[in-house]
Parts: sequence; C-alpha cells; structure tokens
Amino acid sequence: MRYTKLRAGLLVTFLGLLTMPPVIVQSAGGRIEGKVVDPKGAIVVGATVTVTDPETNKTFTATTDQQGRYKIEGLPAKTYTLVVSAAGFSEARAIATVDVKLDIASVEAAVTVGVKPNVDPVYQQLRQMGRADADFGGPFATVNNLVLQRDAAVFTLRSGEVYFAPPIEGRVTTAVFIGEGEMTLTPPTSIEKHTLSIFIDNESLTEQFSRLVVRFTDKTFEEIKASPNATMGSSGPQAAKARDAYRDNQQLLRKELRDNGELRTLADIYAPQRPGYFTAFVAGKKHGKLVFLLDPLGLPQVSPEEVALFSYGESDGGVWTAFHLADEYAKGTAASSEDHRLFDITRHEIEGVIKGTQITATDRLTFRPLVPGRVLSMNLYRTLRVTRVQDSEGKDLGFIQESKDEDADFGILMPAPLEVGKDYTITVQYSGGDALRDSGGGNFILIPRSSWYPNNGGTFGDRAIFDITFHYPKGLTFVGTGAPVEPDKQDGNVMVAKWSSGKTELAVAGFNYGRFKKKELLDKDTGYNIEFYANQDVPDEIKAIQQQIEQIERQGGRTATTLGSISTTGMADQALADAENSTRIYDAYFGKLPYTRLAMTQQPAGFFGQAWPTLVFMPYIAFIDSTQRAQLLGTRGGTDNFWRYVAPHEIAHQWWGHVIGWDSYHDQWMSEGFAEFSASLYVQFVRHDVKKFLDFWDDQRDRITQAGPATRDIKPYTIGPVTQGYRLSNAKTRAAYQFLVYPKGAYILHMIRMMFYTARDGDKRFQLLMKDFVQTYFNRDVSTEDFKRTVEKHMSKDMDLDGNQRLDWFFNEWVYGTEMPSYRFEYQLGPDGATLTGRITQSGVSPQFKMLVPIYLDFGKGLVRIGAAHMTGNSTLDLGPVKLAEPAKRATICAMNDVLALSIQNAK
Repeated sequence: MRYTKLRAGLLVTFLGLLTMPPVIVQSAGGRIEGKVVDPKGAIVVGATVTVTDPETNKTFTATTDQQGRYKIEGLPAKTYTLVVSAAGFSEARAIATVDVKLDIASVEAAVTVGVKPNVDPVYQQLRQMGRADADFGGPFATVNNLVLQRDAAVFTLRSGEVYFAPPIEGRVTTAVFIGEGEMTLTPPTSIEKHTLSIFIDNESLTEQFSRLVVRFTDKTFEEIKASPNATMGSSGPQAAKARDAYRDNQQLLRKELRDNGELRTLADIYAPQRPGYFTAFVAGKKHGKLVFLLDPLGLPQVSPEEVALFSYGESDGGVWTAFHLADEYAKGTAASSEDHRLFDITRHEIEGVIKGTQITATDRLTFRPLVPGRVLSMNLYRTLRVTRVQDSEGKDLGFIQESKDEDADFGILMPAPLEVGKDYTITVQYSGGDALRDSGGGNFILIPRSSWYPNNGGTFGDRAIFDITFHYPKGLTFVGTGAPVEPDKQDGNVMVAKWSSGKTELAVAGFNYGRFKKKELLDKDTGYNIEFYANQDVPDEIKAIQQQIEQIERQGGRTATTLGSISTTGMADQALADAENSTRIYDAYFGKLPYTRLAMTQQPAGFFGQAWPTLVFMPYIAFIDSTQRAQLLGTRGGTDNFWRYVAPHEIAHQWWGHVIGWDSYHDQWMSEGFAEFSASLYVQFVRHDVKKFLDFWDDQRDRITQAGPATRDIKPYTIGPVTQGYRLSNAKTRAAYQFLVYPKGAYILHMIRMMFYTARDGDKRFQLLMKDFVQTYFNRDVSTEDFKRTVEKHMSKDMDLDGNQRLDWFFNEWVYGTEMPSYRFEYQLGPDGATLTGRITQSGVSPQFKMLVPIYLDFGKGLVRIGAAHMTGNSTLDLGPVKLAEPAKRATICAMNDVLALSIQNAK
C-alpha cells in the first residue's frame, strides 16, 4: 500500500512528555496513524488523540491500544491540529498538513516531547517559599542601628527584627525587616540628582520605613549575622507578620510587576561564583512603593547601570535614579557602552505557522556564553507559550515559564555550566495568540517588536543572522525582513514563505501579514527595490465609522463626508515616490544600505509607524488622502505634519536604528533624533520650500521649549538631557520622551550640520562626516561618545572653541545638558549698505556656556552666511563696522534656525 506523508516536519509543538513517532496519512481519503511513547520509549496505553479541522472545528478522536498505536481515517486534504493527552502527562500538540495529492512511501518521524516547565527542584523550593507556616519562623535577628550600605544607598535598621527565609542549597536569599528604619540615597552624578529632584524636589532621598523585604544572593545574611548590632535568635514573635509581608511581595512581583524574582535568584544559585544581587522593597512612610536594586551583572530595566531606585506608584511611578557602581566612577570605567549581556545570540532559524492570530513556531538559536552560568533568561512575549526546549543533540532541557497572566519570564536551564566563548545550539518550540491582532478586513498587526521570538532579554542590539520560514493561509501575503530566498510556494491550503538576512546580522526581525495589494519599483539610481503593500479592505474601526455615517444619512442627516469610498490602495504611487526620494537623499548624505529592498507596508494602527530592517510599518491613516483624514481627525489632526513626514522618518531608521544601532537607552536619542533630522532633509529637497523647512524647525523648537498637558505643564528641555532616553517619561512628566528625544535629538544634528556648512562647499563636509560615521560603525551599536569622536575628527578650526580639538563644549551643553539660550541681534547698515555694525546678545545661560552664532546677509539674491560670532555666557558682542564687498539689504542671525534657542530676535 502506498501512503502520503503528513507534513509534521513542517512544525510540531508539544506541551508534555509524549512522543508521536510514526505519523502517516493514507492517500485514499487521508489517514493519520502513529504511536505514542514516553521519552524513555515506553508505550503509553489509553492516550486520547484528537484531530481538529480548524476551519469547521470538527473533531476526530482515537485511543491508543496496547501497543500505544492509534489510527484516524477518512480525512480530507487540509491542515489539522493534533492533541494527544494522557493521565500523568501534559498535552502534546502538533500542526500538520494532509495533502492526498502526494503519493510517496510512508515516512516515520520520531519527535520526542519535552519536560514540563517549572519542575526544577531548586526553583520549586524558591517558588514555594512563604507558603509553609514554618517559613520565616527562624532564624531571626534583633537589630539596633544596624547599617547595610549598598553602593550609594544606606539602610539603617534603627530597631526591630529581621526574619530570614529557610536556606536553599545552603544559601539564605530572603529577609524581612519589621521595625523602624531609614534609607538614604544621594546619586553620584549631577544628572541623576536632577532626575531624582523631579520626583521629590530634593537631590537626596531620606525615607523612613517600618518594613523592608529584601531579596538577595550577595552576603546580606552573613553580614547581618556577623554584625555586633544584631543578636541572632531561633524564633521571633513577629514571624507570621514577616511571612505575610513576603507573601504580599510575591503577589506584587507576580501579579503587578510581572517579574519572576525566583528565576533571577536561581541563576545565581547555579552560578555561585557570581557577586550576587540585592533588591529591597521599601514600605516608606512617605513613598510607600519604592524598590532599590543593585546588580553587578546589570539591570535589564536600566542597562547598562547596575544601581537604580524606582517607584511603582501611580502618581510617582518611574525610575527615580540609576547609576553605575561607585568603583566604576572611581576607575573612570562607567560608560553607556558597557555590555551586560550574559550571552550573544548569533543566529535564529525560525520555522512557523500562522493561522489567523495564532503563531506556532520553532526557533533554533545559536549562541555564545559571555559569562559562566547555567540559566539563560530570554525575552519572549508572555502569551507565547513554550512547549519544548532541546539542545543540539535533541535532548530535552528544563525551562521556566509561569502563567501568561503573571510573571511569565522565560528561562532555560542548562544541565551544566556553560563554557564562555563556546558556540551552543538550542531549539525552542512555542505557540500562542495575542502576539498578532486581527483588525478585520485582512488587516493584521504584529504587537511585540522583538519578543515574538526568544531573544536576549534587556537588549535591543543583539545582532544575529535570521533565516525565517512561515506557513500562512492562502489568499494572504507575508512580508518579512531581509529578502525572500525564493518565491512563495503553495502547499495544499497554505503558502510557504522563506526569508533570510543573508550574511547581514540584524538587531531585530519582524514581518507583516495581511490581505495586501502590492506595487513596486526598482530605483536604478540607488539599486533599491521599493515595494508598497496596502490592505485591500479597511480595518473594522473604519468600517464602524462608515456604518455610522450611512446610518445617519439613511435617517436624513448630513455628514459632509466621503468616507464611504475610503481606500488605502490609491496612495501607492505617492508612497513609492516618498520612499524613492527619501532613500536617494539618505544615500547621498549617509551612504549605502546593506539591503537591496525596502517594503512600505500598511498596518492597522492609525497613529504610529515602525521600522524593521528592510520593512516599514506605516499607519493606515497615512495611506488615505488628506481630505478624508481631516474628516476623520478634524482639520488640525488631518493636516498635522506627522502624516507628511512619518514615511521619511521611518525610512531613515534603516540607517539610524538598524545599520547604526545604539549601545544603551542613553544613546537611543541618536536613532530617533537622527531619523527626525533626516525628515528635514526630505522637507528641504523634496518640498523645495525654504518656508516649510523653517516651519519644520520652528515646530521642533516649540515641542522642546513649550509646556503643555502632554508634559504636565513642564517645559520639556528642563526635565533632563536627551541621554536620559525613555526615563524622561514618567508619572511626573508624562510624554516628555517624545517631546525631547525626537525634536532635540534632531536639532542637535541640525546644529552640527549648520556649523559644518560653508557657502562654497555647502554640505560636503557634513556628508563626509556622516558617511564616515556610518562606515566606521557599519552594522554596529554605537555610543554618544563614538559619535562625538567622529564629529571631532572632522571639525573645523572655527568649531574648536576650547583650543583642544574637542567638542566637549557643544556636547556638554546640548547632549548632556539642559540649558537653553536666547539671542538678540541689533544692527545697522550704512547708507549705501556697504557697512555693517551691530551687537549680538546671548542670555539665559551659565557663564561657561559657549556657542557659535551664525550671521547672514542678504545682498538681494537670498541670504548668505558670512561668518559666526563666538559667544560665551551671558554676554554681548559688538560687531563692526564691517566693510562689505557689495551693498546688503538686511542682516540676520540664525537664519536657517541654526541654533536652538528660546527666542531669536533680529532688530534693525
């Protein structure tokens, strides 16, 4: 008899300890048969096998016999879901395609199913801590003025008792203090002192507390035990209260903060050579939701810093301060470029199936440990559930992943400590919904940016090679990052897409997926193939608006709209032109990309764009005409510059964010700021309108300097420097990140451009600078100091205000500082316009503030830059009389918005 093969090899995922070796489909109608065994090869009798047709939800069942075998017959050709369940095992699942057109010999595929998650005995001890009535019953310590100093934080336990959890693997890792205590903290840098003052109006913190829950793997227990200010005892009177405090802390971490503290502790228990971490939950009398963290391996929340204080309160939530270890400042090694990764992923080989919003995938990762250890903590979207992890030999590995509604951090447990620098390969099988969202009409959106596949948690720039294969429903389109390896192929009722980044490592990979209409062009000037994808139908939220309009009009009302004919496919030519113009400009200013294609794809999120390597998500509202957009959003919202420049901004991320990444959140301002600056080049060279160019920079200045509800009526530039990154936004400042990092980051580069500009060479020197920057750090992550060194390499003599061939003056003021000058230029032209006299005043700054203020003259043919005034502090500089080569009609300073300032006044 001849059989067709069930394509289980395309993707098989399991949740339990079951195995399904032979999976066969009969050509006459289709038959699935196989055998279920446990990992040791023993047969499983009485297991239930359920096959489900996902299109009709019709099910077929069978039970394994005394040989562990099952058989289900009469199946039409299509994709099915298989579920195998048996007492004592968790379910095993498989997705496979039955194609009765094939007629080949039967193939038996053995698939061993992995172990259950969270079963590691040490992890279970940590997880169960606090449940037993005896926990925290002893030992305990009575303390008086006991001091625990952790870097810049000092915890003084005035009076009270410290209760300890039972030791695990010989180590005590938890303590609860009940009594009267005080925490003091003074950040070591002026920037962090300023940031702290935003929350408490003081540059130092003093907080009284009555309870402290501490999780640690350092020597806290030994330190307290050895202190002369502590008296150890076997049983304390407040043990139950301490136990309740710890249980509350468990609930906080699991339900609210969704942070698996036990996984972090387990990593150090299995790597006892590490220095250990210290985390204190402070029930302060004034600020009751503070958390202090110290981890020499780095803090994922604020990497690369090792010390931080944050609040999870509703009114004061955010990172209050974060900084490096004291000895790093003492040695001069503290830097945003510190690499706290525990391992380096070098390759992802992802194979998956998409069905609606359900993703089922396998990722074969190649990685290299950077520090010793057994636990690999990875970043994976919480609704994507891991079903199995294997090593390179197919042996099952233990793993950690709690409920998706709790602390679902994903960690892999290796059987032995990993060798630093050695290459390892593991395979992770996972599946789940919610990572994709169905917005109706064939509109889908990928929600997580870099966590739809397992990756290096706490870092964006872990660059790797990506090879991606996805099986998706016929009739839809899959667009990935990198380039297609071959044209998509049909396999039964599904299509198969294969994409690869080739030899180019990517910091992140993604895809778009939907019922798209495609248009493309090959730009011979740049060599890029530019593609446009728009959905053939609008998302449900637009349909709902259309239905409301139709209902009003049916009832005799008037809406004055044309939304009944709304479409996103008609903007193809405009979108392609925007992309073509943008890439031509950026090629000229920044150099060539390592990619050969760029896809502009519609997404059903209306108000933000997103860039992946070679792939841009465009808000669907940008793909409708301005008249309809204004009808949807109002005149102001419909004509906002965001819609005009979102495409040039997102396209610029191919250079700023992907080819050039960032070392840490302190350096991300270059990604967003440089992309926003790039949009100004688009305005200048495509719009061909000086007024629009100046309006662009006026708008950027207003965003930086004007207070409003979006920043809780705080002027954004006063909140902190651009190097504070995402931390600029918090409960006290709301959306300050968007109102500072984007526009001020852009303005910083604009000011550098204008300092490099000359009437003779134009932007030539600036273009050389930017191309050198891209080539020097090609496909790497950079720090702010890397960029500073490159600018200094190309700076001219007139920029060397300190006479040391350095730009400390500029970067300290604009990148690391928060000052904002104002300028006034009063001038006179001689009767014949041949002489210039005047005075330039700089005000509102500190005595050491320096700036080059450009001076322009109009000789009747437009403004020409004739030089720049060197200003220091609050001062006035007298000009002239200056003899001019030809009569001038007017003079001005900062004619091209060359300098970011609160105000610039020109008075004749």
